[in-house]
Amino acid sequence: MSDIGDFQERILRFIESHQLLRPGMRVVVGVSGGADSVALLHVLKELGTLSLSLHIAHLNHLLRPEAGDDARFVQRLAHRWGIPVTIGYADVKRLAASMKTGIEDAGRFARYRFLHYVARKAGAERIAVAHHAGDRVETILLNLLRGTGPSGLSGIPVQNGPVVRPLLCATREEIEDYCRRAGLTWRTDPSNLSTNYLRNKIRHQLLPLLKKEFNPRVEQALLRLGDIIGEEDGFLNDYALKVGRKLVKERRAGKIKLDLPGFLDLPLAVRRRLLRAAVSEAAGNLKDFGYLHVEDCLHLLAGGPVGGELHLPGGVRVRKSYQDFIIHKGPEFSPHPFVEQQIAVPGETPVPALGVTVHAAIIEREPGQAPCLLDLRGSSHRAFFDYDKIKLPLYVRTRRPGDRMRPFGMGGSKKLKKLFGDLKIPREEREQIPLVASDGEIYWAVGCRRSREALVTPETRRVLVLHLSQLR
Repeated sequence: MSDIGDFQERILRFIESHQLLRPGMRVVVGVSGGADSVALLHVLKELGTLSLSLHIAHLNHLLRPEAGDDARFVQRLAHRWGIPVTIGYADVKRLAASMKTGIEDAGRFARYRFLHYVARKAGAERIAVAHHAGDRVETILLNLLRGTGPSGLSGIPVQNGPVVRPLLCATREEIEDYCRRAGLTWRTDPSNLSTNYLRNKIRHQLLPLLKKEFNPRVEQALLRLGDIIGEEDGFLNDYALKVGRKLVKERRAGKIKLDLPGFLDLPLAVRRRLLRAAVSEAAGNLKDFGYLHVEDCLHLLAGGPVGGELHLPGGVRVRKSYQDFIIHKGPEFSPHPFVEQQIAVPGETPVPALGVTVHAAIIEREPGQAPCLLDLRGSSHRAFFDYDKIKLPLYVRTRRPGDRMRPFGMGGSKKLKKLFGDLKIPREEREQIPLVASDGEIYWAVGCRRSREALVTPETRRVLVLHLSQLR
């Protein structure tokens, strides 16, 4: 087999071993015009066993005078090889200013946004990009210098979502040698030679120094490090998610609630990973969420006050409660709107705003009848009252500022705010607790306490039975 065939076979084995592509798949290929992306496109075109349906995507960043020539080069390449192409344009300088970030980060954001857009339009299942082993080495060093955890030390992943990187097993030198042997031409981006960018400084200054002064095979050593850490990091992340699923109390778009005691019982390494996973789920990404944010969250949850709240990048908030904590994306934790609805006595009263139905029944008693004959034991969602001592009409409502009640078993009255605090009810849940009340009197905070008003006694003639069930 020729050197060209050897290289293609190697890439095919890498694709198969990592299950990156299946035969017949529709794939968008990001092509800048450089040697890496031209080689990737050529290899995928030549791999007949896969019979891929390819679509080229090229984004002009409008940063260099030569960028238009790059786009025309890619168009000619697509025409020559009979592959459909989409050319896009992005004002990356303006984007960087609006995002308040650097040109490199803005360019990366624009590229992936464009690639995903083209994939949706083309109905493609995968997006192939041309990162190679040298890019991965540079990324490992870049992350190390900036400060990173295990995920950063594994470098560029082979796949994340629909994005695959079939050339990660090849070096830059091997790719350019393949292009020359296959008679392929490519464009050279002069900005790749500039040392104004940290990645280029690593490529042109740091790596040559490390090879010369410390280890001529430093790239291979860093790739081994990335492989080992990547495998172990993946295992620990999977373990953290498995454990974390048991701690989830509530999950919906932009919000996740986790059991606090169970979380604090986990090893520190697992807590860190679980926090990152929860923030990523709530926010949709981990942009700008770093080590210090993780440590701030851990400090709040382990020793901060109940009700304490942290504001994180991306509009994410973490709030600690008594037995759980909430990670939430959006505006401030806002109170629910006030709810009030008259109760049909007797009858059934659906209350959609609270997700409950109130069932009311009246039971006649003979004077002196023993309470045990009626089973007057209440429960968290059932209560009994002396009907003739109740002020009608009755309402089911949520609390108002300054609400007070006279709890059973206690002297005097107590503010609901204080009562709920003593019962360690999370603040965000207090606004949704149904209250059974009449004008000026709260008889029952459902699930919490009933009042000492309208108690059933041996003299009670009519018993009002109230029961709340989930609305169906």
